[in-house]
Amino acid sequence: MNTPFEIFLGLRYLRSKRKRSSISVLTWLSVIGVAIGVAALNVVLSVMNGFDEDLKSKIVGLNAHIIVSGYQNHPIPDYDRIADAIRHMDHVTAAGPYVEGQALARSRERSLGVMVWGVDPDHPQAITDLNKYLWEAKATDLKMPVTPGAARSDRIFLGAELARRLQVGVGDDLILFLPILQSTPLGMTPKSMKFQVVGLLSTGMYDYDTAYTYVSLGNGQKMYQLENTVTGVAVKVDNVDLAPQVAKAIRQKFNGQYFVQDWLQMNHNLFVALQTEKWVMGVILSLIVLVAALNIVNPLTMMVIEKTKEIGILKAMGSTRQSITVLFIFEGLFIGVIGILVGLFIGFVLCAIIAKVPIPMPGGGMVYYIDRLPVKVEPFVCYLVVPVSSFVLCFVSSIFPAVQAANLEPVEAIRFG
Repeated sequence: MNTPFEIFLGLRYLRSKRKRSSISVLTWLSVIGVAIGVAALNVVLSVMNGFDEDLKSKIVGLNAHIIVSGYQNHPIPDYDRIADAIRHMDHVTAAGPYVEGQALARSRERSLGVMVWGVDPDHPQAITDLNKYLWEAKATDLKMPVTPGAARSDRIFLGAELARRLQVGVGDDLILFLPILQSTPLGMTPKSMKFQVVGLLSTGMYDYDTAYTYVSLGNGQKMYQLENTVTGVAVKVDNVDLAPQVAKAIRQKFNGQYFVQDWLQMNHNLFVALQTEKWVMGVILSLIVLVAALNIVNPLTMMVIEKTKEIGILKAMGSTRQSITVLFIFEGLFIGVIGILVGLFIGFVLCAIIAKVPIPMPGGGMVYYIDRLPVKVEPFVCYLVVPVSSFVLCFVSSIFPAVQAANLEPVEAIRFG
């Protein structure tokens, strides 16, 4: 199979003579520049995508996918009927009542503000799967002990980081002061309840582990004087992407009687900010590829200057302007494709290393939501969008020197080349 003379000459021209070794150096620098740009773009986008996915999985895993509550924070009566009706809906895997409130936790050493969740110890999955995060404890440990006097009946789970800051452990007592005043012989004082710590949990989310506590649903109702009502009904679905669709179905089922929010609405600002940041970083890093692609102009322009006489001879022998244009565009694309392939390989290797060897984040979970650098390669973006866009930039950069070469007059090129 005969090779087109444009490709044959293009490959010959890329192998510069020793006396023109500067062209080879510029060619290799262009290849390296494109490779670094493509690799950097892929690695950064993969890390940001991993951060997005990791944060999404933790937030979705630690919270209900859908919350059904009363308007203006009014408690919900007849919650068992509502939860049972929701459980029979499509894509719903769990639904259960919950109580939510704030309190001041006080140990012997210090006091801290906490968030209190009252959950059903037998079925806590609607809010969060406590058994997945508890240390040597089970969700059912929140229930009253079978043997009277064996332990305190009011029990509580704490985040591990919260327990460390309060300097308490399993078996210690903890007092919760509630934002509810009650009349005592000493006057109006905040209502309080004493609990025994029966379990510690670690979710990997610093904000949660320093603030969240869990009690039984009955204790939650007693704490906030809800009697036979609850704060709301939590819902988990089999596919988090279907949460908005299920939330809409719940609104229609109850004729808009309750305030229904899915996880995207509850965390809208956070995920919009992450998505915006990812695209902005992608655009900024694309400038690296753009600069590297523009550097292709340098070796091609010098090659046109060096090969002026040869170009004039080719045109005198019958080569068309189109053939000369294709010749130099091929050279630019050849440089670009080599750089893109090398960059894809480097990016793949770096992403694999980051995935295999955890890189700790500065400050761990105390500063960020994660304690290690996450990475998730998105094949469509990394292996299609980035290479194609880089290829287009290299093509555009090759047009100017190619047109410059094609416009050379044969007589002038041979005389002054």
